[in-house]
Amino acid sequence: MTNILNWKNVYLLTIPFRFIFTLSNSYIHPDEHFQSIEVLSSTILGYSTNLPWEFTSDLPARSYAPLYIIYGPILYFIKFFNLQLTPIQIWYILRLQVCIISWLLIDFCLYWMLPTKQERIKALFFTSTSFVSLVFQNHLFSNSIETVLLLAVVYILDDLRYIQEQKDLENMNKTKTLLVLGALLSFGIFNRITFPAFLILPSWYLLTYVYTHLSSIIPLTLGFILPTIAFVLLDTYLYNSSSYVIAPLNNLLYNSSYANLSIHGIHPFYTHVLVNLPQLIGPGLVFMLSKVYIKTTPFLTILSGLIFLSIFPHQELRFLIPLLPLCCCCFDLTQKFVKPWMVHLWYIFNIGMSLLMGVFHQGGVVPALEYIRENDLQGVHIWKNTYSPPSWILGSQSIETITLKQKINNSKNFTMIDAMGSSIENITNQIVGDRPVYLITPLASYNYGEKFKPIWNYTYHIDLDHLDNFQLGLGIYQLI
Repeated sequence: MTNILNWKNVYLLTIPFRFIFTLSNSYIHPDEHFQSIEVLSSTILGYSTNLPWEFTSDLPARSYAPLYIIYGPILYFIKFFNLQLTPIQIWYILRLQVCIISWLLIDFCLYWMLPTKQERIKALFFTSTSFVSLVFQNHLFSNSIETVLLLAVVYILDDLRYIQEQKDLENMNKTKTLLVLGALLSFGIFNRITFPAFLILPSWYLLTYVYTHLSSIIPLTLGFILPTIAFVLLDTYLYNSSSYVIAPLNNLLYNSSYANLSIHGIHPFYTHVLVNLPQLIGPGLVFMLSKVYIKTTPFLTILSGLIFLSIFPHQELRFLIPLLPLCCCCFDLTQKFVKPWMVHLWYIFNIGMSLLMGVFHQGGVVPALEYIRENDLQGVHIWKNTYSPPSWILGSQSIETITLKQKINNSKNFTMIDAMGSSIENITNQIVGDRPVYLITPLASYNYGEKFKPIWNYTYHIDLDHLDNFQLGLGIYQLI
């Protein structure tokens, strides 16, 4: 009973930290901006933004539909009532929305899916104390939305499994549930084409249910087809295409090409299992070394995701975000080699990762953009050794984002050059004109004192990709 009370207290303590990390400025991966608000702020709010290739290709690889459903209502509310909110305030509001939805729905699914109070407490405790829940899950990733959708689908599949195994005749009719399941499957696929990979193995219970209740295929099919048609029509309209746009299919075809994936990075087939999963759950990997849960629906989902996502040679940690709550369901603390002090290792690991990824990781990029916007620092902005700056944070209709090889359009108020790791000499030699020039780069990478003067810096920033020396901070410097 004492352990339960202690775990309950820790769980309650994680609630304010969810909101603290949600309102922090860390920037984990470009996709959290460029596959969400960088796109919608252009179409809804009229900002001049840098649209990613998925939305500009002749064969669009991303659907607008999930973005409009998740973020559209708030953005249209802001537009309709002409609310004078800054871009960073909009960003915080949208992240709070994702935080609250993820927290409530994931906890709901875990609570009602697991069979005993002890199992529920364990899963909720480890899920809530994970850096994935505290940080990654509250950023505007499609993977964050995928987690919620996956938990909802697994909850339904587990329910169908229970009905069949217990031969619960009173609850055999699941027409409404199957309609919802079909819609969730459609939404999940249009959100991320990786979604079915998690469900291949646990879908066995859906197939057996449909086989024994053939009429159930009607609501399941209707639930899937109706939103699918709506999503295709919406994308076709928004892309102004003369032919139907099926974004998930285009995405699958693109990612089926090794040459295409090599542009984004090629990884060994074992990366998810031997590198990404240990990073995801840290000491929790020891808790999973048990046979107790191998026949459960959560474990089958984990196994399915790891097997079928590992087929593709491009493997990133965030692709496994949806597995975190399911892994926590499969932690076995009753094993002889699991000692009480190992839970403290879990605390240390997740506190460290939460601070690194939730506060410091590229943490100065958004504040730098906010400083530029607030002080109207018009001119040429060179971003060196940082992630690509999301131009929507500037909230302007006169922005261009270019690479060093592209020509500067001097009619724009803001020209953002994503210089990546290029030398400062190559950068400044290509800039011609009388406009002010600003360099935004980590303090650890700055050694151009004679050419630039510092005008602003932000301490809580670390660039893990370019560790010239270990020094925290990001600075803005003006060319003299």
